[in-house]
Amino acid sequence: MTDREMTDEEEKKGCPPLAANLEFMSTVNRSVLHRWALAEVFLTDARQVSEDEYVAAAQLPPSHAYYTEHTSRLGAPDPMLLLECCRQAETYGGHEFAGVSNSSKFLLRSWSMALPGLLTIPVEETPGEMRITVRTSNRRGAPGDVRGLTFGVDMKLAKRCLGFVSMDVGYIPAEVYETVRLQGRSKPLIPFRDIPRETAYVPPHLVGRNSPSNVVLSTAAMGTDSGYATVRIPLDNRSMFDHGQDHVPGMVLMEAARQISLLGLSDLWGASVNRSTVAGFEFSFMRYAELDLPTTVHIRKTEPYAHDDNLSLMLPDLRTFWIDFEQQGDVIASGRMHTTTSASVNPLPEGEECA
Repeated sequence: MTDREMTDEEEKKGCPPLAANLEFMSTVNRSVLHRWALAEVFLTDARQVSEDEYVAAAQLPPSHAYYTEHTSRLGAPDPMLLLECCRQAETYGGHEFAGVSNSSKFLLRSWSMALPGLLTIPVEETPGEMRITVRTSNRRGAPGDVRGLTFGVDMKLAKRCLGFVSMDVGYIPAEVYETVRLQGRSKPLIPFRDIPRETAYVPPHLVGRNSPSNVVLSTAAMGTDSGYATVRIPLDNRSMFDHGQDHVPGMVLMEAARQISLLGLSDLWGASVNRSTVAGFEFSFMRYAELDLPTTVHIRKTEPYAHDDNLSLMLPDLRTFWIDFEQQGDVIASGRMHTTTSASVNPLPEGEECA
């Protein structure tokens, strides 16, 4: 089969050309992903299909100090690892295929994720090989000066549908980035090395963790239908902060949202933290999360998930939480996180798809 040919089975499933030939032998150039450590690079290949579509491959590490360090007994892939693989595919494709300058700064405006196939993926002996299809749209900016793109991502793992991610990303030229940041802060940026390190943390098992180094909540309080926590910025965690930053990355905020959702599942719903996981989310980002300001995350529970969609068809015991992140009384990010609680993973037969 040539690069531009597909089998009848692949065509029936809607697989794009080249998807079957993706390589998993080595990682892509880490500099394109703005990474220092090779251990934090999961993308192994990417190939352009058309002007607005490309495919990518990622290998899921069987053991990782952050992504696989948890108390879950479900045996399902870690949703934040899946999100990071999609984020790396977005970053790589933005630079290599969509014309985003290598020096541009990324600005995450909003993203969403739905993982209807999360509990249908069988446990395999070999590291998971994820195939990712990315479609770009809503291009902003003049040719050669891309200022924004929307990415639609489909994920497959073990030949099964896993889920979907959407990201709306803006790009800021490096030469104006510092001006933009200073205008938003009204005071100079503090060097990353000078940001005070937070040592307090909630008990790790309450948020699905074993190691305190992966806990991102320092204090927490729950009422009857809502709660809040102070976000612990893990500046010395080399997975969440592979290198110095001038703000709190969106991935760290999502980890905080996950942890307060797990705490909420236990305290507000009485569900098992070890049998629960994130099933999806929708979040928007209004402002940069500053490293030198206290960040509070607020959570409110809703009624059990009642939408007639992919998640409700494939996953049991769904619950939704409304989540806001605040700094100095202003909401800087807001959204919903959906969770599922199950006794076990229930693999679909090979070749079957999630709805």
